[in-house]
Amino acid sequence: MQLRPQIVRPALPLLYVALLSACAYTSTYHVTSTPTGAQVLVDGTLKGSTPVEFTYSDPVNRTMVLQKEGYKELTVPLRTLSTSRASRHYTLEEAAPVSFVRTMEPSWTSVEVRDGLSQDGSWNSVMDVLVCRFDLEVLSRENGYMRTSWLYTWLGDLREDYRVRVTIKFNPERSKVDIKSEANYRQETGWVLGSDSALLQTVRTDLMGTVGRITR
Repeated sequence: MQLRPQIVRPALPLLYVALLSACAYTSTYHVTSTPTGAQVLVDGTLKGSTPVEFTYSDPVNRTMVLQKEGYKELTVPLRTLSTSRASRHYTLEEAAPVSFVRTMEPSWTSVEVRDGLSQDGSWNSVMDVLVCRFDLEVLSRENGYMRTSWLYTWLGDLREDYRVRVTIKFNPERSKVDIKSEANYRQETGWVLGSDSALLQTVRTDLMGTVGRITR
């Protein structure tokens, strides 16, 4: 009697379940940040604010984003944290102030000097306004020109990545003062050029109260 070999077929349902379980694993993430209170989103779904702990299945193609007002958004692929339990701390970088205007050519604004104020009087008054906030780097009475040094504490806190300065220019008749604010915001590629709208408005308001007649 001739025996026929038996063909053993794999248990397809069990094999399918095993593969599915291997792919759809679950990881736990504990995320903290400096400063605290950053929102943590995974593929657009809010998981909470730092410090926060959450679980996620099959994180290989997922992306985590940390967001906080006044700070740069931080994006992290979850595959870089794909362990059964991951703890990570992130330091968020401050974003540029809302008053920062990116431009290669900062605009000027003007204050007309009121009648009856002498040239020396208007010059000294403008200089007094500037030295209350800045150190003066360039000063030319003959040319009617002032420029401050860079200031890194315009917003109240020392920031090494943000600086501002002001330029003042009288017209030849000394009847008008032109004002320009410059601002630089530093990124990884270097300083980004621009102006600070809040600073420009503040200096113009101060000059209006001391030498000004009308604004343009």
